[in-house]
Amino acid sequence: MKNVIIRPAEEKDLQAINDILNYAIVHTNYNLNEHTRSFEEAQQWYAEHIAEGYPVIVAEKDGTVLGWASLSWFRRFSGYRTTAEVSVYVSHQYRHKGIGTMLVTELERMARKYHMLIAVITDNNTASLSLHSRCGFIPMCTFRELAYKNGEYVSVTFMTKKLN
Repeated sequence: MKNVIIRPAEEKDLQAINDILNYAIVHTNYNLNEHTRSFEEAQQWYAEHIAEGYPVIVAEKDGTVLGWASLSWFRRFSGYRTTAEVSVYVSHQYRHKGIGTMLVTELERMARKYHMLIAVITDNNTASLSLHSRCGFIPMCTFRELAYKNGEYVSVTFMTKKLN
C-alpha cells in the first residue's frame, strides 16, 4: 500500500487505536478479552507504555489510522526484562495489504535493546501466524484449548524472534 506512514502514536490516535482493538475483541477470537476496552482504559494503557519506554506506533494514510502495534512486558517479572511482547492490529478494512509487515518491521527496529520478542497468537488467526512467520518469528509451542471465547476453545501459539 502506497503513502502509508509508520510513526509513533500520539494521544490523538487513541480513539482509532481503541476502535481497532475493540473490533477485534467483539468480532474475532484473536484477542481473548471478552469485554471491550473503554477510552479511559486506553488512555491508561498508553500512558503506562510511554512511561515505561514501550513503543506504540501507528500506520497512517491521509490522516487515517490503518493499524497499530506495540511492545509490552511479556510478564512483569524482572527476569523477563530482555523480552518484549509484540501486539499488532490492523483495521479490518485494511488487512492483507502489507500494513502488518510494515508495523512489525518498525517495531523490530525500535526493539534493539531486547534480546527476544514474543507474539502470543490464537491458532484461528492464520493471518497473524503467517505475518510473524514472514517476519522471522518461529513457533515455540502451542497450548491446545488454552482459552475459551464465543462458545469455543481456542488454542494459542507462542512465536519468538531472537534479536541479539
